[in-house]
Amino acid sequence: EIVADRPGYGESANVVAGRHLQVEAGATWTRTDRIDRLFDAPRPLVRFGLGHSLELRVEPPDWQHARDAGVTASGWTDTTVGLKWHASLGTSNLALRATLVLPTGSVGFTDERADPSGAIAWSRTLSGPWSLGATVSARHFRAYGTSSVSPSLSLGRALGERLGAFIEYGGGFSSSTRPFHQLDTGCTWIPRPDTQLDLSVGFGLSPAAPDFFVGLGISRRF
Repeated sequence: EIVADRPGYGESANVVAGRHLQVEAGATWTRTDRIDRLFDAPRPLVRFGLGHSLELRVEPPDWQHARDAGVTASGWTDTTVGLKWHASLGTSNLALRATLVLPTGSVGFTDERADPSGAIAWSRTLSGPWSLGATVSARHFRAYGTSSVSPSLSLGRALGERLGAFIEYGGGFSSSTRPFHQLDTGCTWIPRPDTQLDLSVGFGLSPAAPDFFVGLGISRRF
């Protein structure tokens, strides 16, 4: 059955099965404060299984349309490429991701230099229909000489064979910006073993976090 890296702030601790292709996409509308808005789509992620425990990952550019202080701007973000490795530890799963963010985006939407990034993700099946997951990701911004760390913790519950729900905390910490904290929740529906549909909403818990956001998406394994 399909396991996607969306929705949510963190990511799964699984990889795509060998010789399978998985495409994930969606759209998100964000109210950053009382007057500013951000819409982005298709938030693409392409994953290809290279074997039992390794996948190739490509995140093509995402289109963003932002309104900030009454000024609107649109453009494409950078491209990310990398690998993700998975290990099964009894009832737990562990994954390590190493990626490189390439400066392919539009002016004002690119970080202008190639940035290294990575993550460690963990998940565990609890009693009954419950599961727990956590991710810690990091990125170094070479153009600014700063780094960021983004932790997340999620609690999931199966609501039957095809429906699931989750609640998740996400945060961001950097030496150059104020820390932010947010909470999101959502549901997933798997109409067939190779397809997942998702819906999520969230809100900020600190002044630096967005006020509110809502997203929807689809994931398909081939």
